[in-house]
Amino acid sequence: MKFRKTPCTSDAPLDLSQLPRHSEAVVAEVSAPARLAARLRELGFLPGEHLRVLRSGTALIVQIGQTRLALRRRDAAAIRLVP
Repeated sequence: MKFRKTPCTSDAPLDLSQLPRHSEAVVAEVSAPARLAARLRELGFLPGEHLRVLRSGTALIVQIGQTRLALRRRDAAAIRLVP
């Protein structure tokens, strides 16, 4: 299975909820309320970490390293990516 790099079609910040299936990206920051941001960091969403979107829909299945996680789309919107 081939993965594609994050599409960079504009200067607007990209968040995880916008990535299509089979995309790869790098986490830039987590922009969420303190409790959610802390939990996402505990799960591995740290600046510089590479991730892949394995499935998209109402929830996203994301892989960081060898870990696969399901995220609600609204929580994924708090994760900003490197353009």
